[in-house]
Amino acid sequence: MNGAATRRKTVIRRRILWLLILVSAAFLLGGCGVPREGVVDWNTAEADGWWQVVIVFPLAKSLIWMNTSLVNWDIPYSWGFAIILFTIIIKMITFPLTMIQIRSMQAQKNLQPQLQELQKKFGKNRDKMAQEQMKLYREAGVNPLSGCLPMVVQMPVLFGLYSALVALGPALSDARFFWIPDLGFPEFTRGLAWIPEKFNNGEYLLLLAYLVLPALLMISQVYMQRMTTATTPTGSEGQAGMMKQMTTIMTLMFGFFTLQVPAGLSLYWVTSNLLQLGQTYAANYLSGVNNAIAPAAPQALPAAAGVASADGGSTVTPAAEATEVVPKKTPQRRRNRRNRKRR
Repeated sequence: MNGAATRRKTVIRRRILWLLILVSAAFLLGGCGVPREGVVDWNTAEADGWWQVVIVFPLAKSLIWMNTSLVNWDIPYSWGFAIILFTIIIKMITFPLTMIQIRSMQAQKNLQPQLQELQKKFGKNRDKMAQEQMKLYREAGVNPLSGCLPMVVQMPVLFGLYSALVALGPALSDARFFWIPDLGFPEFTRGLAWIPEKFNNGEYLLLLAYLVLPALLMISQVYMQRMTTATTPTGSEGQAGMMKQMTTIMTLMFGFFTLQVPAGLSLYWVTSNLLQLGQTYAANYLSGVNNAIAPAAPQALPAAAGVASADGGSTVTPAAEATEVVPKKTPQRRRNRRNRKRR
């Protein structure tokens, strides 16, 4: 294994590690300062700390207001539709950021042939490689950090919404949504204990009802990751394999987490993934990112080829000038040579 391949694997492993840390941080921050059993009475509840004051309580009370409005309009399954409506609003607000992210990823993917050439040329000189990469990005008008900025901006909202839904667990209790008997079940504090409990009690249909959303989440996660990978620069088959492995790990992780949180939170995740799929497709269509940056076509000519000049003649390349043209010995030339010898 050469040094370049080793460095690529090291970089990919670091990215996977950072991604796992990020997901873990999401769940840790999601419950930061929020009781795991949720908030029982929102009329008397007081925010504790800046995170709850600025993010969690405003989001939670917005969901409560939406649910109350839907109830006043006699709309059934009000809590479920309130979560869906709230997710749609969040996605509409962040759609411009999604377009920026997709354009940036596609532009970097289209630059991969040039980046690979730079890797071959300056692979051993990291400083020169970095300079040439930044020069290429500037000439193409690509900011490699612009793909990360939208994600960073959205993180506080996503973490806060997770915290809000955890806090709303008791309010979601007995809130039915189509085939789901209770959006507040399973309780956040029970882990996976509810699965063998339902199975041992013979409540198979009830168990399946709560497993539908985790299954839908995993399916939507796979499709979303595939669509995202299509616009993500991979660079080599090894990197593509690592990306596929990372996608599998992340899908299993999300499926595992959804088995331990209220169904209302799973409903938010599934809705968010479906909307993300639609946003990614719409962003690709609206921005025309497939033609954002076309790789430069090779213009090299064969070394011994003649290039037509402006006046209609031909200019011989230096390689052609240095090549001695040796005429072939045809049968007619041999006969003429024998006749000259006889004379």
